[in-house]
Amino acid sequence: MHSTSRRVCRYAIGSAFACIGISQTAVAADSVTLYGIVDTFLTHIHADGTGAANRMDSSGLYASRFGLKGHEDIGGGYGVNFVLENGFNANDGSAADANRSFNRQAWVGVGGPWGELRFGRQNTPQWVMNGNFDAFTSATQASGWNNMFGTPPRADNAATYISPSIGGFKVQAMYARGATGGSAIADQVASNQNIHFGVEYARGPFYAGLNFEEIRNAIARNKARRTAGAISYSFTDALKAYLALAKQTVSDGSQDNYLYSTSLLYTFSPAASLAVGYTFLQDRASGAGHGNASEVGALGRYSISKRTILYGGYSYLSQQGNQRSFFLGGAAVVEPGSHIVSTPGGNINGAQVGIVHLF
Repeated sequence: MHSTSRRVCRYAIGSAFACIGISQTAVAADSVTLYGIVDTFLTHIHADGTGAANRMDSSGLYASRFGLKGHEDIGGGYGVNFVLENGFNANDGSAADANRSFNRQAWVGVGGPWGELRFGRQNTPQWVMNGNFDAFTSATQASGWNNMFGTPPRADNAATYISPSIGGFKVQAMYARGATGGSAIADQVASNQNIHFGVEYARGPFYAGLNFEEIRNAIARNKARRTAGAISYSFTDALKAYLALAKQTVSDGSQDNYLYSTSLLYTFSPAASLAVGYTFLQDRASGAGHGNASEVGALGRYSISKRTILYGGYSYLSQQGNQRSFFLGGAAVVEPGSHIVSTPGGNINGAQVGIVHLF
C-alpha cells in the first residue's frame, strides 16, 4: 500500500536505462530507478462452514511488485517525474492483473515548490493515507481495517495534486474519469466519476489525517462515499498508539456502516516490533446480509537485514448476527476467488508467517 523502494541502478543521462537493456536513445531522465518487493507467506485459515486450509500466497505485508521511477530536473526547482509499477504473485510468478502491463501505477507528473501534479493511473489519497491509520499499516490478515474497509486502492484517468508540507500540513486531491480497480464494488464500474480529498498534519510525535472519496457508479447508478480519519501519538520511542474511524455508505442503501479501530505498536529495537489491534464494524443497513462484526489481531516483524523482513501474525474475525462472507486479506488482493471465505454469519481465524525482500 504503501510504496517502499530501494535504489539498485542509478545513472546519468546516456546510461539510465543501461541496467535494464534499453537503448541510450530512449533516455530522457536525469535518473531512473528500478525497484521492487518480493513478499511470500504461508497461512493457515479456518472459516466456519468452509473448513481449514493451508496455503502459500503472495503480498502479505507488502504487495509484491516491480517498477521504474524516474526524474528529470528541468531547472528552477521544477522536475518531471514518472512511475510505472506492476504487481505479481510471488508464490507462482503470475501477474496480479493479466489485463494490464502496469496494474499498480502508470503516471507522469510535474513538480515544483508549489507541490506536484500527476496524470494517469494512481493510488488514491485515501488508500495512501490508510497506511498511517493503524499499527499494521492497514495491511496483513491481522488488520481489521484492511479486512473491513472497502476503499479501492487506485483510479484510472486521474489528475492528482499533492501539496508540499507547510507547517506540518499536507493536502492531496484527485479527480478521475474512468474505471477503478481493486475491490468488488470498483470492478463493476465501466465509466464513473471519482472525487478524492485528504489532509494530513504531522508534527513531532503527533499525526492526524482526514480523507473523503465519492465514486459515482454509472452502471449501478449509485454513489459510494467513504470518509475516514485517524490520529496517532508516539508516547515514547518504543510505544505508539493509533485511533481511527470511518463511515461507508452507498446511496442505494446497500451499505451504511461505521468502522472503529484502535491499535498499538511497540518497538523492541530498530529490528523488532509487535502490533496489536481491535476493529469493530457497526452495520446500520437493514435487511438480509447485514450486521456487526469485529476483529482482533497481532503482528510481529523482525528485520534480519536492511532489505529483508520476517513477519508473523494471527487474527480472529467474529460476526454478531452478520450475514456477510468475510475473508482475511493481505496487502494486495491476489488470485481472485482463491481466498478462504466464511459462510454468511460465520467466524474466521488465521495465522500467517512470511518473508519480504526489498530491492
